[in-house]
Amino acid sequence: MTGVAAPPEPREDLARDAVPPIGVFAQSLAATGPSIAVAGTVPGVFLTSGSGTVYAFVFGTLIVLLVGYSVAQFARRAAGAGSLYGYTAAGLGRGPAFAAGWGLIIGYTGIAGATIAGAALYFGAFLEEFGLPATGRAGLLPLVLVAAALAVWAPVRGVRLSTRLGLVLEGVSIAAILAALAATLFHFGVKVDTAQLGALTGGNAGSITLGTVLAVAAFVGFESSASLGAEARDPYRAIPRAVLATVLGAGVLYVASTYVQVIGFGSSADLAKSAAPLNDVAKAAGVGWLSYVIDLGIAASAVACASASLNAAARGLYSLGREGVLPAAAGRVHPVHRTPHLAIYALAPVAALVPFALIATGSTALAAFTYIATAATFGYLLTYLLVVLAAPVYLRRRGELGPLQTAVSAVAAAAIGYVIYRNLVPVPAWPTSLLPYVFAGLLLAGLAWYAALHRRDPGRARGLGTLTESTDPA
Repeated sequence: MTGVAAPPEPREDLARDAVPPIGVFAQSLAATGPSIAVAGTVPGVFLTSGSGTVYAFVFGTLIVLLVGYSVAQFARRAAGAGSLYGYTAAGLGRGPAFAAGWGLIIGYTGIAGATIAGAALYFGAFLEEFGLPATGRAGLLPLVLVAAALAVWAPVRGVRLSTRLGLVLEGVSIAAILAALAATLFHFGVKVDTAQLGALTGGNAGSITLGTVLAVAAFVGFESSASLGAEARDPYRAIPRAVLATVLGAGVLYVASTYVQVIGFGSSADLAKSAAPLNDVAKAAGVGWLSYVIDLGIAASAVACASASLNAAARGLYSLGREGVLPAAAGRVHPVHRTPHLAIYALAPVAALVPFALIATGSTALAAFTYIATAATFGYLLTYLLVVLAAPVYLRRRGELGPLQTAVSAVAAAAIGYVIYRNLVPVPAWPTSLLPYVFAGLLLAGLAWYAALHRRDPGRARGLGTLTESTDPA
C-alpha cells in the first residue's frame, strides 16, 4: 500500500527581485512623506526659528545625511527584511537589535496612524471647499476608516503595486507644491531675502538649533527602503542610493519651500500663524485654484505614507516571525501576492483605531496627527542612534573601518542624542509631556517579551538578525 505524501510546506519567502530601483526609491520617498512635512512641519519650525527656518532645515538635512551615510554603509554590505535592526545586530548584538527593531515598528505603525489622521484632515478640507461638512467629528471618522482601508489594500496586493502607487501619489502632490512655489516666485519675483540669508547672525543661533531639532523629524522614514532588502533588485546598490537620494531630495524641497513661502507671506511671523500656508501662498500668488489640488494631493500623499509605513513595519514583524522571535504567523506570506499579509493585518487596526479613538473622544484631526507622530518619532530616533553606533563596530569587524565613518558616527550620534534630549527637556506642556512615556511603555513591553523569550527559549532568541544576508568582506 502506498502512503499518502504529506502536503508541501508553504513557501514563506517574500517576492524576490520584485522591486526595481525606482520602486526602492519610491518606498523611502513615500514613507518620508515630504509633502506632508512641507504642509505641517515647516510652519511648526517657523514658530521656533522664525527667519532662520531655512538654516534649521539645512542643518537638519546635514544631520540626517550623516545618519543616512551610516545606513548606506550597512546597505552596501547587508540586506534583509529586518532593515535597521538587522544592521544593528551585526554591530551591537541581539539586545540592542531588538530595541532597534521594536522601536522602528512602533515608529512606522505610529506614523501610519498619524498620516491616516492627516489624510482625513486634508481630504475633509478638500470636501469643505465644495460645501460638504467634512471637518467635524461626524465627517472625519468615516474618512479615517476610508484612508486606513486604502493604506492597507496596496501593501497586501503586492509590493510592486504599493511602491508604484506611492511614487505616483507623492509625485503628484510634490508637483502641486512646486507649482504653487513657482507661481509665488513669478508673482513676487526672484529676490535675495537678506532677512533669511542673514539669520545666522544677530543672536539667532539658539532658535535655529531648536528649529533643527524639529526639522530632523521631517525626514523620518527615509531609511524604509532597507526593509525591501529581500525583495529589491540589486539591493546592495539600489537601497543605499534610495536612502541618500531621499534625504537630499527632501532636504532641497524643505529648504526651497521655506525660502519661497517666507517671500510669499512677507514675514515668517505671518507664515507661522497660517493654518494652511501652501494654500495661502497660492492665493496670494493669484493661483488660488491650486489649493484644491494641494489639499487633495497632500491627502493622497498621506495615504501613500501610511501605506509605505505599513509596508516597512510589516516586514519588521515578518522578519522577527521568520527568525522565531515572534509567533510564526507573523512570518507567513500571502500565497499569491508574496506579501506579509498577516503582519499587515495585525498592524493595520492599531494604525486605524488610535486616530479614530482620539478624534471620537474630542481631539481634532490635526491634534491626533501631532500626538501620534510625536510619540512615533522617538522610535525612529532610538533606532537611528543605535545604527550609527553599530556602523563603526560592524566595519571594524570586517576590517573596513576608516576615519571618515568614525567621525560620521561620532557626530551623528551626538546630534541624534541631542535631538532626543531636546524632545524631553524642557518638559513640554500636557498632554505632549505624556507622549515619551507612551513610547517608553510600548518599548519596554517589547523588551520584556524578548527578555522572557531569552530565558524560556534562548535558541529562538538567538535567531534575531539571522535573516539579514551579508556580502563577504572585500
